[in-house]
Amino acid sequence: MIDNYKGFGLAKTIAVVCAQFGDTGKGKMVDVFAEQADIIVRGTGGDNAGHTIKTDDAEYIFHLIPSGICYDGAGKINIIGNGTVIYPKTLCDELELLGQKKMSYEHLFIALNAHLILPQHIVLDRLKECQAGQTKIGTTGKGIGPTYVDHVNRCGLIMNDLLNKDTFVKKFRHNLSAKQAIFQQYPAEVIEKIMHHEHLENGCYYHGQDVFNEEAIIAKYMAYGKVLSDMISDADAYVRISVSKKNILLEGAQGLLLSIDYGTYPYVTSSDPSVYGLAKGSGLSVSEIDLTFGIIKGFYMTRVGRGPFPTEMGGQQSDEWCNDNPQARAEENILLDMSVNHHEEFYQGMAIRQVGNEYGATTGRPRRIGWLDLVLLRHALKYLPSKNLILTKLDVLNDCEIIKICDYYSYNGRPIRLGKSYLPTGSMISNLAIIPAEILEHCRPNYKTFPGWQEDLNSCQSFADLPTKLKDILDYITDNTGANHRIISIGPKREQTIFI
Repeated sequence: MIDNYKGFGLAKTIAVVCAQFGDTGKGKMVDVFAEQADIIVRGTGGDNAGHTIKTDDAEYIFHLIPSGICYDGAGKINIIGNGTVIYPKTLCDELELLGQKKMSYEHLFIALNAHLILPQHIVLDRLKECQAGQTKIGTTGKGIGPTYVDHVNRCGLIMNDLLNKDTFVKKFRHNLSAKQAIFQQYPAEVIEKIMHHEHLENGCYYHGQDVFNEEAIIAKYMAYGKVLSDMISDADAYVRISVSKKNILLEGAQGLLLSIDYGTYPYVTSSDPSVYGLAKGSGLSVSEIDLTFGIIKGFYMTRVGRGPFPTEMGGQQSDEWCNDNPQARAEENILLDMSVNHHEEFYQGMAIRQVGNEYGATTGRPRRIGWLDLVLLRHALKYLPSKNLILTKLDVLNDCEIIKICDYYSYNGRPIRLGKSYLPTGSMISNLAIIPAEILEHCRPNYKTFPGWQEDLNSCQSFADLPTKLKDILDYITDNTGANHRIISIGPKREQTIFI
């Protein structure tokens, strides 16, 4: 099937982004495109989301290193761009893993102006989430948000600071001192517990009443700097001089619906995973991208953590199970006697989660499951210049008797003003200029129902081979959103890919 792939063609710079809430299979698709790319750039986010690549003989899970690293041995350049936030411990751990797997990373480079996560960012992130109670947004507690905040506040550090001890020490101490008053507001035992988390070196950064052992942090970060020194470079300049000369692949992280600018605010990440944020974080402008692909799951969605999810199977019951129930973390290891056709949506969603292995790549955290939502897709397509879609994981729904597609919402909340417009109770919503959580949480989905194709897709070698019932759903999505279906993924392996 992959033989139909024509490569980059006339396009020299391609971007691959998620048009949903993340976890749509970007890793696989980036791996497919990377075969003909010269440069692969990851431009946004941090180690708060993992991406999985499956080859014939192995499975790799990375959080910071670009998916194209599997092609390093072929001389391809992989870059961690300026829009990322980097916790050096995570990056060094991933490099160590590559070494254990005998995988090369000789051509891996890090933008010198990428943002640096410090221990105080992680502590602050975890403290705020503990205090949030019902207003939790579901942060991973890895310091991503506070690091981006410091960047905007002009008091953050960058990767290049690891190469200059005097600069690092001065900026680090200034950054830490500005936060000490915040830490003093929390019980000492709470901070001590956080400081002994494995992500914070199991307490080696802790210094009792002073909280932070500054000398230990400085020494550790200088050691990280020595490991990473040959990789830290002016990546922006390299990418810019390569535009129109080399094949450049921009790898998105997370998803547009989690964008700080375009997502379900405030239940969003701290960066912009759209193609606009990806371009900026890679050292380019959107106008320099020749072709953009948005990835969605076919024909369901997932969401991790808090936030409105109108089509969620099981609604509040599912939300509470995935976010509040400790037993849910063990769900993927339990053989459940449930069907993807279960009459109760909560259990149907659980079955789809197991078939699709919809659990966090590192944590095992269950992802909330919902049907494909065309209202949210229409919103996402506004920020996808070419409206080209890649549909992944279609094989997950092979056994479904019924497929539901949400076409519009019924708004059941209180009347609300939207600028000069007015949204009364009972309104039908098919498109949204913005998607604030206070509106989405009161939206009830209205579905178009389709018969499932109920057959294995492994024998499909081309678009013509796909079941008619499946193609009927694709046609409906095109007719109702204007999207262009370009690539269909029917399994996790590279060869399980159909190009249209």
